Amino acid sequence: MKDRSRRITKICFVIYIISAFIDTAVQGMFVWFQASFGVTFREIIYTIKSPLSGANSDFFSRAVSYVFPRLVIFAGLILVGIFFFFMLGKYISAGLLIGRKGREDLCIDIVSCLKGLLFVAVFGCAVLVIVNINRRLEITTFIRDYNARTTIYDDYYVKPDTSKITADKPKNLLYIYMESMETTYASVEDGGEQPKINYIPNLTRIANENISFSDEEKLGGFISAKNTDWTMSAIWATETGAAFAFPIEGNSDFGDQEHFSKNTVTLGDILNEKGYEQEFLCGSDSTFGGRKAFFEQHGDFRVYDKFTAEDEGYLLPSEEVNWGLEDWRLYDIAKDELTRLAAEGRPFNLTMLTVDTHHYDGWICPYCEDTYPEQLANVLICADRQINDFLDWCSRQDWYDDTVIVIQGDHPRMDQSLVTDVKDRMVYNCFINTGYDPASLNMKNRVWNTMDMFPTVLAAMGYDIPGNRLGLGTNMFSNDKTLCETLGSDYIDTEVQKYSQFYADNFY
Repeated sequence: MKDRSRRITKICFVIYIISAFIDTAVQGMFVWFQASFGVTFREIIYTIKSPLSGANSDFFSRAVSYVFPRLVIFAGLILVGIFFFFMLGKYISAGLLIGRKGREDLCIDIVSCLKGLLFVAVFGCAVLVIVNINRRLEITTFIRDYNARTTIYDDYYVKPDTSKITADKPKNLLYIYMESMETTYASVEDGGEQPKINYIPNLTRIANENISFSDEEKLGGFISAKNTDWTMSAIWATETGAAFAFPIEGNSDFGDQEHFSKNTVTLGDILNEKGYEQEFLCGSDSTFGGRKAFFEQHGDFRVYDKFTAEDEGYLLPSEEVNWGLEDWRLYDIAKDELTRLAAEGRPFNLTMLTVDTHHYDGWICPYCEDTYPEQLANVLICADRQINDFLDWCSRQDWYDDTVIVIQGDHPRMDQSLVTDVKDRMVYNCFINTGYDPASLNMKNRVWNTMDMFPTVLAAMGYDIPGNRLGLGTNMFSNDKTLCETLGSDYIDTEVQKYSQFYADNFY
């Protein structure tokens, strides 16, 4: 009987440890991950199945720093548990040795009751953890949508006909994707969400002085639709007018695929057919997320990344930081590449992607000042100053007047720095040198999303688009209503996450 009681005690102790571990380590990790990156199960799956070369793994150390204190608490709970069960074992043994009538049965009943309670605790803890993780990561939503069907592409997708997209005097294109650039960084007074300080004063001024479509009367932007809310999906959406909805098993490594969505007509495809020389410039490993494969296969882009920078002497291997190139180096390369492209005598498209404002908290470069207590605030001010200086340089070049400059954020930031509890997070956009009169445009109080950028960029360059629609996007310069305005953004978000046979037939 004594051995049996000891076995029961050991079982209770093991159950106790499992319960404490689930509550501290597992839930702590998921809570940290979602709070830090704001992503759902869908983006996690895509990231896991994408090539990770070039990815910044610094967030792993941040995860450890978040979870470690909880593991210390967990260890403390174990010590308390050891003491508790040790004392319980001594009490049981003493009761058995005394041999008083009923004492033995009473001790065993107490242990059995504790065992049952601990089983309930473990089960309840596991259920709570699963419910919390599901709520944060939207796992059941992903499963539901993955098995659901939609006809949104059958009903509304407009396939580009390059022969009908024409222009009398089309302009060059300088397309700048700014990592995680959303308008919530501006002050409330200017249309953002910051109580007192505008962390993007230059971008705010540039938007006000040029053309920027807004969801309100002040500085605003566009909705980052579902399946367009991480970098590659945002690039895909703005270049194709469709959401990124490839099957999970098809995303393992785009860089090794012979064709990246062969039948899709993209912005790069259209401009390539119009005779443009094209280049994609980024400061990281371009294979990450399939960017290299996409641009090379759709528009015959020259892809210039951190490895190209090393080969051409812009960067020593020892100077590589963060994801690769800091933005100040990227802008220097962009100046040289723009000068080279302009000298070729052909229309050109330089598309570039910055990185310093990437989560987590952005990257402090040598030109960042230590003005604010939040790291991201200092990074944003620096990024804002750098793009202003770059645009000032562009304005002094011979090719400037013949070049449309498009600046947009790729998606809202994935951590919660400076945007905690902000619900309406709009993505920055600005169009420079379009030739349109801002007074003639319906720019304010618009509802639109990432996919509308596709026809809008072409229109900004001077191209006429029959029907003013391409993909699921609408040309914002036309004043026609977007699908968000006619169908509702919630409807579009729901439908683009579902399986589409049309999408499979035309995009896979």
